[in-house]
Amino acid sequence: MPSVILDACGLLNLYASGCFVRILTELPHDWYLPAASERESQQYRQPDPADPERLVVASIDLSPVIASGVLRRCDCEGDEETRLYIELAAQIGDDGESMGLAIAKCRGWSVLTDDKKARRIAGELGVQVTGTPDVLKAWSELVKPNPAELSAVLAAIERFANYRPGRGAEHFDWWVSAIKSGS
Repeated sequence: MPSVILDACGLLNLYASGCFVRILTELPHDWYLPAASERESQQYRQPDPADPERLVVASIDLSPVIASGVLRRCDCEGDEETRLYIELAAQIGDDGESMGLAIAKCRGWSVLTDDKKARRIAGELGVQVTGTPDVLKAWSELVKPNPAELSAVLAAIERFANYRPGRGAEHFDWWVSAIKSGS
């Protein structure tokens, strides 16, 4: 199974979907979370129980998914990963993305990030990159959720993670169409 590093924004997007564990278990990947990305991924938004139209900040609890082995923690190991992590942190200015890219480069893994700068640097490093739209499209093609369910998952990401692919993104039209078709 291909190994995929989740950066903080990718983790937040998938978590906010309401199908986090399901997506991770149904796609044929080994999922990893760098220590720095975990530190950056502590909260997301969800509806206020007293007023569902209002959003409140809630804690992200990864302990069950980590305990089950669906998501594995990782950290820099050895001088090469540590050196590259430090270099990338100076370039990118974000510990989670830098650590994830360093680990992915040194271990031959791919990385899930939607950050433009991190995606550009990953390309320069020869690291395979995937984004939230890629993961959700692959999941929908594999699982074939009904249109209402897929629409709800994508809408949840938009609302609770404040993420929507840009107009120029590869799967932008698919994303917008999937949301509309399930509404």
